[in-house]
Amino acid sequence: MKLYETSLIKTLCLIFDKTEHNWESESFIKILAEVLVIVFLSSLLLIGLKYAGYVTWGIIPSNPFKSIELAFTLLLFFEVISLVFSLVKSVSKSMEIQLQILSLILLRDAFKLFGEFPENFSWHLIQTKVLYMFVDAFGALLIFGTIILIRKHDKHHSICKTIDKQKSFVNTKKIIALLLLVVFIVMIGVDLTYFFMQKHTFNFFHFFFTFLIFNDILLVLISMKYSDSYRILFRNSGYALATITMRLALELLRPYSVIVGVMAAVFVLSLVFTYNRIPLPYGEKK
Repeated sequence: MKLYETSLIKTLCLIFDKTEHNWESESFIKILAEVLVIVFLSSLLLIGLKYAGYVTWGIIPSNPFKSIELAFTLLLFFEVISLVFSLVKSVSKSMEIQLQILSLILLRDAFKLFGEFPENFSWHLIQTKVLYMFVDAFGALLIFGTIILIRKHDKHHSICKTIDKQKSFVNTKKIIALLLLVVFIVMIGVDLTYFFMQKHTFNFFHFFFTFLIFNDILLVLISMKYSDSYRILFRNSGYALATITMRLALELLRPYSVIVGVMAAVFVLSLVFTYNRIPLPYGEKK
């Protein structure tokens, strides 16, 4: 029996399809947007009440810019879930969302730096933070522009020569994506629990990109079952290297983290541009 015809595979794929449909529905997107607004305004209100002395809970920060950081972090969590669903559509699309997440992390870090300014805004105390804030902001802007160019030049090609192989490959990616979805949801839940219990939280996005590295390598190896084309192998391996580069960017200090992050985006753009200008071998479809 073929992989995509077994009852277990069909059940898992059905779960994935229903989850993806609900997540990407217009009504659910509106709910997510409302959640972000409520979280942002509620945290801002609680911080204001604490500043006025009406609330003394230790979990509530004193800096109002922490509300922006919290809202951005939740937005990034939502982007992580969206990335999982994009893995099934195409590796190029998932790479775009990885870059989106990296750019939003840089913007969040810029807001965090501004929130660390002293109240008197003394220049000799904030000049370094101002410099790094604009480094993060312009780095995010460059990655944003690169994503636009990637979308302009990217063209989706099916790597499978038959419909049966295509179904099998898609179902394999759905199962992998479903496992990743469970792992990431558990990680998000644990991270938020630690935060509200005032425990030391782990760096979710470091672990997130680490998981993606192994996932990308796994997809490279699996794709060889369906196509032995050198151009496809090189592209998918290049995407895995780009993920490693983004993971490295999160470990470095400014401004090197931003430089490496932008280099990862430029590398993906160069890879997409080159890949889509190589003539398709016989058997590959647009």
